Amino acid sequence: MPFSCLQIPFLLRNIPENKRDDIKSDLKDIKIKELENELNFYKSIFKTHYNSAVFNLRIKTIHGEKIWIDRTNIVTDHLLLRKLDLDEEVIEWKTPVRCER
Repeated sequence: MPFSCLQIPFLLRNIPENKRDDIKSDLKDIKIKELENELNFYKSIFKTHYNSAVFNLRIKTIHGEKIWIDRTNIVTDHLLLRKLDLDEEVIEWKTPVRCER
């Protein structure tokens, strides 16, 4: 079954037709693996933070790897706080709170 130029990405059009199916199946396998990893990450919330409220949990990264962080407990865990990749919320967690009377 011939493909139209609009259905096939540009790079795939340049590949001979006999190898297109192999590449498509490889791309599907890669996508399936990515989705399985994402699903396992979301399932891990029940193993690692079973005692935390879900609305307090945040997804943060350490060297690009996703982890769950409980925002109520992170201020006391200074070692983990230093390891996190910086974003606006992490910077806010790291700034000291001024004590006012």
